[in-house]
Amino acid sequence: MRGPLFLLLSLLASALMAQSDWVPLSRDVERPHATAIERWGSTMHTAIRPYRASDLRALDPADTLRPAAVLSALDRWAGRSNGRHFRWGPMVDAGLGYDATQGNGLFHRVGAGLWTNTDLAKNLGLHVAAQVWNEGLPQYLDTLVRSTQVMPGEGYAYGDKAMPTHHDITGHLSWDAGKYFNFTLGRGRNFFGDGHRSLMLSDEANSYPYLRITTTFWKIKYVNLFSSMSDIRGSQGVLGDMQRKYSSMHYLSWNASKRINVAVFEAIVWSAGDSLYPRGFDVNYLNPIIFYRPVEYNIGSPDNALMGFSFNVKAGRKVLFYSQLVLDELVMDQVRSGFGWYANKQAVQLGMVARDAFKVPGLSIRTEWNFVRPFMYTHSDTRQNYAHFGQPLAHPFGSNFQEAIVHVEREHGRWFHGLRASMAWLGTDTDRSYGNNIFRPERDRPRNADNTAWIDYGYRVGRIDTYSILHAELRTGWLVDPHTATRLEASYLFRLTTNVDRSTDMANVFRVGLVCHFRERHPEQAVRYVLN
Repeated sequence: MRGPLFLLLSLLASALMAQSDWVPLSRDVERPHATAIERWGSTMHTAIRPYRASDLRALDPADTLRPAAVLSALDRWAGRSNGRHFRWGPMVDAGLGYDATQGNGLFHRVGAGLWTNTDLAKNLGLHVAAQVWNEGLPQYLDTLVRSTQVMPGEGYAYGDKAMPTHHDITGHLSWDAGKYFNFTLGRGRNFFGDGHRSLMLSDEANSYPYLRITTTFWKIKYVNLFSSMSDIRGSQGVLGDMQRKYSSMHYLSWNASKRINVAVFEAIVWSAGDSLYPRGFDVNYLNPIIFYRPVEYNIGSPDNALMGFSFNVKAGRKVLFYSQLVLDELVMDQVRSGFGWYANKQAVQLGMVARDAFKVPGLSIRTEWNFVRPFMYTHSDTRQNYAHFGQPLAHPFGSNFQEAIVHVEREHGRWFHGLRASMAWLGTDTDRSYGNNIFRPERDRPRNADNTAWIDYGYRVGRIDTYSILHAELRTGWLVDPHTATRLEASYLFRLTTNVDRSTDMANVFRVGLVCHFRERHPEQAVRYVLN
């Protein structure tokens, strides 16, 4: 019931469908349209990404998303002979860096790839993008990759651990079912939220196979997302040895007015089982309407269920306030008691983004706060935790932390300048779990003095020991290709970690080169666990 189920669903959908183009899931690619997407009066459901290219073209008649072929001969053929039914372009990374914290601090990043969009029929489109990289890393990321075996968001780190090779292949087949439905079968990532982070579903983890059904009517957009994911522990990068898991998610978004959006999110994650208990894809979770938690109770399942709520407000004409509340477990009596019950698992996000801030064209300012309680996203069966390919599906820090973010960015013409800064306070684990590592089960928490029962209370963000990470990156660049957000770019990164013993580790990292932002990058990461 793995691949055949997705194939069957796609064939059933093929009798219905339509329009193909989706914008790459990258804030840098979306940047020219961000003001139009988020301004007062926009009918876009801003938290559901990737966006439809046709929706952005409706906001921007200039159609700046239309790709231009690299070679003039191909441009004449693709642009005139077939009305641009076939479009393509390269993806190139070529940069050098220097990490002042290392004795031999030079490192590199070299990557190459190709993307294509093809209109197979009037209402049927195909997208494929593939890229491979080889790179050295600054010390803090090198430590992360050696601990998790994964390059954040870009695949398994194969070969020489000092200079790993990794790759990512994404693509989708997309139709519209008349006016109201879109069915997309693909491999890639999805994002629910308006923030730099999402506590529901983010683009932090590696790509995965999915079937997405999007229903749009009146002021409603409703997404059903069915995904096949992997637990890489013990596999050593061998695909056939990875443990399969599945997820089903709903995101219901309602534009209640020109200024207010309200949304409900739910997700269920379950293991495909093993040779003793082969389970596969559970068809009970294919129901596109009802909530998953009642289904889970009905079938007596111990699966991992999450629920979330979003409330966003457009203030003035170009300011968006956004919020998320995600619940893994919630017992109000325990919350009101204030005793820190371990099973009260919640995550909260509050944020604001202003476009053309202070009436300066192209200036954007974002502030954001994320708070995630201990044991959030974990599960008693860690095969069913809220993670894929060794990485959290929500925030890269997993759980047991809080974080403040400030972004100030300016784009004018082809020039871009930006400062991204974050400050995080993170709890730690000992030989027992205090809710930091989402790859540890809840039963790893401390036990009482005579070892007869688990300790259930006293779990708060930062309990036992807390360390902090200040991460600030200054970037400036000149846009080479708007369709992949490739820039000639120089950057400086400052990172200060204050350890639990109050000692500090400092990093100063310089980079220069050709940088492709076709995929979102999240360098603000830290080692939170070690995967074997």
